[in-house]
Amino acid sequence: MDSLPELLAPAGSPAALQAAIANGADAVYLGGKRFGARQYAANFDLDEMSQAVAFAHRREVRVYVTVNTLLTDRELAELPEYVRYLYEIGVDAVIAQDLGVLRVIRRLMPELPVHASTQLTVCNREGVCLLREAGVQRVILARELSLPEIAAIGQVPGIETEVFVHGALCVGYSGQCLHSSLVGGRSGNRGRCAQPCRMAYRLVDRVGKPLVDPAVAGSYLLSPKDIKAIELLPALIGTGVKALKIEGRMKRPEYVAVVVRQYRQALDRLAGEKEFSVQEAEEKALHQVFNRGFAPAYLQGNPGRELMSYRRPNNRGSYLGRVKAYHAGTGTVRIALAESLRPGDGIEVWVTRGGRVATVVKKLWSGGQSCQEGRPGEEVSLELRGAISPGDRVFKTLDAALIASAWESFRRPVAKGQVPVTAKVWAVTGHPVEVEFRDAHGRKGRGVTVTSAQEARTNPLTSELVAKQLGRLGETPFKLVQVELLGDPAVMVPWSQLNAARRQAIAELESQRLAGWHRVTVEEVNWCRDLPALGLLNPEAPACPVGDHLGGPATDPVLTVAVEGLAGLRAVLAAGVREVYLGTEGYRHGQPFLPGEERAALDLCREAGAKAMIALPRLYRPEQKERVQATIDRWQVAGADSFLVGNLGYLELLAAQGQQAVAGIRTDFSLWVFNAQAAAFLTNLGVEGFTLSPELSLVQWHSLVNAGLPAAGMAARQAEVIVHGPMPMMISEYCATGALLGGIGTGKLCSGACRDHPEVFLEDRLKFRFPIFVDAYCRMHVMNAKELSLLGNLPAIVSLGVGRVRVEGRGKSPHWLQKVTTIYRRALAAIKTGAWEPEIGQKWKEELLRLHPAGYTKGHLFRGVD
Repeated sequence: MDSLPELLAPAGSPAALQAAIANGADAVYLGGKRFGARQYAANFDLDEMSQAVAFAHRREVRVYVTVNTLLTDRELAELPEYVRYLYEIGVDAVIAQDLGVLRVIRRLMPELPVHASTQLTVCNREGVCLLREAGVQRVILARELSLPEIAAIGQVPGIETEVFVHGALCVGYSGQCLHSSLVGGRSGNRGRCAQPCRMAYRLVDRVGKPLVDPAVAGSYLLSPKDIKAIELLPALIGTGVKALKIEGRMKRPEYVAVVVRQYRQALDRLAGEKEFSVQEAEEKALHQVFNRGFAPAYLQGNPGRELMSYRRPNNRGSYLGRVKAYHAGTGTVRIALAESLRPGDGIEVWVTRGGRVATVVKKLWSGGQSCQEGRPGEEVSLELRGAISPGDRVFKTLDAALIASAWESFRRPVAKGQVPVTAKVWAVTGHPVEVEFRDAHGRKGRGVTVTSAQEARTNPLTSELVAKQLGRLGETPFKLVQVELLGDPAVMVPWSQLNAARRQAIAELESQRLAGWHRVTVEEVNWCRDLPALGLLNPEAPACPVGDHLGGPATDPVLTVAVEGLAGLRAVLAAGVREVYLGTEGYRHGQPFLPGEERAALDLCREAGAKAMIALPRLYRPEQKERVQATIDRWQVAGADSFLVGNLGYLELLAAQGQQAVAGIRTDFSLWVFNAQAAAFLTNLGVEGFTLSPELSLVQWHSLVNAGLPAAGMAARQAEVIVHGPMPMMISEYCATGALLGGIGTGKLCSGACRDHPEVFLEDRLKFRFPIFVDAYCRMHVMNAKELSLLGNLPAIVSLGVGRVRVEGRGKSPHWLQKVTTIYRRALAAIKTGAWEPEIGQKWKEELLRLHPAGYTKGHLFRGVD
C-alpha cells in the first residue's frame, strides 16, 4: 500500500498525550482550558500547550487544537489572541465548529490550517466544497455516513477528509443537539453535554402505555454502542480518507495507549500485507479496555437496533464466565472461567434481580488453595456479596495486567524511541573527535570533543563501544539504529568527552528538526490593521442589563409560520399570516405536500398576498441528494424561488441553480448563529436572513442584535427568532420506532411502524414524554416534552428590533395553527399599538395551554446555557 492515512489520537491530558505518541499516533488533538468541546477533560493551559507542541514535534507528531464550540460575541472577542498564540507556538491546525470562529481565523491568520469539526454536520459533497472555498483544509465528516458516501465525498479535490473509527457515538447528528441544554442547561454545542441519551427511557403511546417491555428490550433506548472499525481499515483506506480518528479525550491515558496501539499495529500490518485480518489479541484488548458493545456505526449502512446498547449505557467489559455457585453465609462465589482472571482485576456479575454486583478481586482460590491466576476452563472462588444466583453471567471490567502494560508503555515515553537516527564518528589522532547524528530526512547535528583523540595503548574505540555510548539517548525522542566509525584504527578519547559531543550533536539535531515546524511571528502592523476591521465587540465593555423589558423601542417584526400540508397552509393564511415557510421534511411520517401540490400551495400564498419560502429538509446525505434535488426542482417549476435551509450543503447546492432561479435564502437555527461573525459568514455567502440560536438568552440576543450585528456591518432586521412551537432536541438516522417496533436492522428494512404507531413518545424517569417525529427520510426527530412559548415575553423580544418572529408549526394540525397564529398576530398588534397588557397576555397564554396540556417552556430565554 502506497500510503496510510494519519492515525489521530485524543489527548485529554499531558499523560494521554504521552500515551498516544508512545503507542504510535501520527497526530493528536487536544483542547485548551477554554473554547473546546470537552470542558470536563483535564485539558491544557497555555504553558502545557506549548510544551505539548514541542514534545510532539520532536517526535514528528502533529498537534491539532480544538476550538470547536459555539462562542458568544464577547467570548469571540477574546479568541484572536488565543489563536495567535496557538499559531506562534506551532500548532498544526485548529478544529472549529463555529462559523464565526472560522471567519475570524481565516481573516486574521490565513496561514493557520483549519479543520471543520464534526459538530458542523458536514454530511454531503456540497458542504465540503463550500468549506474548501472558505479556506478549510480538512473536514471531519458526520458519523452517519456509509463507506460509499465517504468515498464519494472524498473525491472532492483540494481538501482532506477525516472519519471516526473508534470510541463513543452520539445517537443524533453531532452539532444538531439541544437535548442536554433543554433538559439540563448544559449545552453539547458548548462542550458540556450531560449525556441525557445515556439515561433510561420507555417507549410509550400518548397515554403512557408501554409499546415495548423494558425487561425484554432494555431501558437505554437512546444509548448507542461504541464505534469500532478496525476490521474495516482496508475499506476505509479505499475511500481516500486522510485521517482515522479515535474518540476519547475524556478517557484515561491507559485507554488511549491500548486503543492507539491496536490500530497502529493493524495499520502497519496492512501496509505490508496483501491479506488483512484483525488479530485476536487486538480484538480482546479493544473489548477489554472499554466498550458498550461495538458497532461499525453507519459505515455499512443503517444498523437499526444493532447500533444500540439497550441493556446498559456504560462499560460492559469482556465476558468472563458464569456463576457456578454462591454461598451467602461466607460471601463467596464460584465462577467457571471462559477467560483468565487475576487479583487486581475488576469484575461485574449481571445478576438476575437487582442489576449489577461489582468488585475488584483481592484473592482467588482454586480447589481450596490460594492462587494468583485462574485460567480458561478452570473454576475459581472469590469474595463477593449480593443477590447472586448460579447461571448469572460475569464480565471482567478491568484487566489489571492490560492497564499496567499500557501504563508502562508511556511511563517513560521515550524509552521506546520514535525517531530512528544514524551516527558517524570521525576519530583522528591529534584532532577533536566529531560526532554527527542524522535523521531520515537528512537533518543533522554535530558535536565536537574539547580534547583531541590520542593513540590508544589499550581499549581503542570500536564501533560496538561507540554505538553503546552514543545509544544512551535518555529522554530524547531518538533511537540509534546505525553507527559508522571513521578515522584512525586505534585511538581513544575520554568517555565524558564523547558523551558531551553526543549531547551537543543531539541538541543541534533537535534544533534543526524543530526549525521545520517554526512559524514566522505575526506582524504587529498587519494584526493591528486587520483585527479592528472584523468588527468584534470590546470584551471589556459593560454587559447589557438583565431584565425582561430591555427598553428598546417597539418595532414591527414580521410573523412567520412554518407549516406542512395544504390544510395547514390554508389555516395560517386564513389567520392573516403574510409570510410562510412551506416544510418539505414530512415531520408526520410522510410527504407534507404531495407531488403536484406545489403550484396549488404557491397559488394560495399569492392569492393571500403572502411570501412563501420553501423549508428544505434539515440535512441530506449523498444518497439522498437526488431526492432533495427533485424536491427543489418541483418547487422551482411551480414558481418558488426562495428557501429556508439548515445545512451548509444547501448553500452550495442552491448556488448551482443560478441567481435567477434562487432569489432569496435564509438559514434555520441549525446553522448556528451564536455571534455576529457567524452571521457575517453566512451573509457573505448570499444569505439574506438568519435565525438566531435558541440557546442564547434574551440578554445575549439583545447584545448580538444591537451591538454585534451593527459592529460587523449587518442589520438587526436580518435576524429571526423562534418564539413558539415544538423544538427538536435531536435529529438521528437511528429511529427508535423503526428499530423497536419496525424490525429495522443490518440488511433488514423497516415494516413502517411509524404509520401503525403515529404517536410515539420517549418517557423518562420523571414521566416527561418526548414526542418522536419520523420524517419522510425515516429520520427520527425527538422533540422537547414541553413546547416553546415566549408569548409573555413578546414585548421584550419585539424591542430587540429583529426582522421576524417565528411560530414553528411543522407537523401541527390546522386547528393548532389557526389558534396559535391568531393569538400571536393579536399580540404583535397590541404591542405595536401600545395596547399590550400583562392581563391580556395571561389570557392568551391560558388559551395556548389548552392546545398543549403538557405545558410550555421559555427554553433558554433567561438561563442561557453553560
